[in-house]
Amino acid sequence: MNSWHTDYHSPNRGLSFEINESQYRESSPYQTIEIVQTPEFGKVMLLDGVLMLTEKDEFVYHEMLCHPSLLTHPQPEKVLIIGGGDCGTLKRVLQHPAVRKAVQVEIDEMVSRVAKTFFPQLYEASQDPRAELRFEDGIAYLKDKASEFDVILVDSTDPVGPAEGLFRMSFLADCHKALKADGILCLQSESPWIDALQPIIRQVHLDLSSLFPIVKPYTAAIQTYQAGLWLFQMASKQFSPLLLEPERLEAISRLDCRYYNSGIHTAAFCLPEFVQQILR
Repeated sequence: MNSWHTDYHSPNRGLSFEINESQYRESSPYQTIEIVQTPEFGKVMLLDGVLMLTEKDEFVYHEMLCHPSLLTHPQPEKVLIIGGGDCGTLKRVLQHPAVRKAVQVEIDEMVSRVAKTFFPQLYEASQDPRAELRFEDGIAYLKDKASEFDVILVDSTDPVGPAEGLFRMSFLADCHKALKADGILCLQSESPWIDALQPIIRQVHLDLSSLFPIVKPYTAAIQTYQAGLWLFQMASKQFSPLLLEPERLEAISRLDCRYYNSGIHTAAFCLPEFVQQILR
């Protein structure tokens, strides 16, 4: 008999889905990792019982975290990914021909090991000669970096436990320092529908605005993530994602995307009024 799992978004609501079988469960020093097979979403990765990745819609999150920033930067040769142990973001970064080096710093090696077995279509990106996987604390890794990266992508879990520090001003300032003079930072910023997360979203926006001259939040519709609407925040030292040349927008069609396109690139930065109010 199949079971059901509820991914709670608050004490009073969540996403429930049917599970055919549990295929893997193990605890690392940081979290419990579980892989379940579902009739609706295919394989699903849960971290401490929270949905992180599904076969069915992982492309939305990973495309939208990566491509807007790498299209906005005219020559993103060296890219840093903080987190992203499943390698879904790394896969999209390496689609860009300008990228010569992509460094992924994931604190939990077990996440990547599990992805190798259960999500090989994502993990295979780690075999690209341009990819470098490091298993260590991303916050500590950035401390001694200065003017090194063209783009930094923060592919983190929710702001609790090991990921809590990735939403703090000190980390964002280290990201700013590690970027080159025309660098871009982009981080996932949770769902604006979740009341408890709104102060964190607002503070991150304020902190980024104090560090970068250009800060552009944008959204994506992700059916399995909290409340279905997800926020990202792009912070740039020089380039605006809303001032791309037509030929740059045309290049999007060569990325083999399933969600992101030139129209989405522009429309995603048009925020619902309630999101603008949160950010203000």
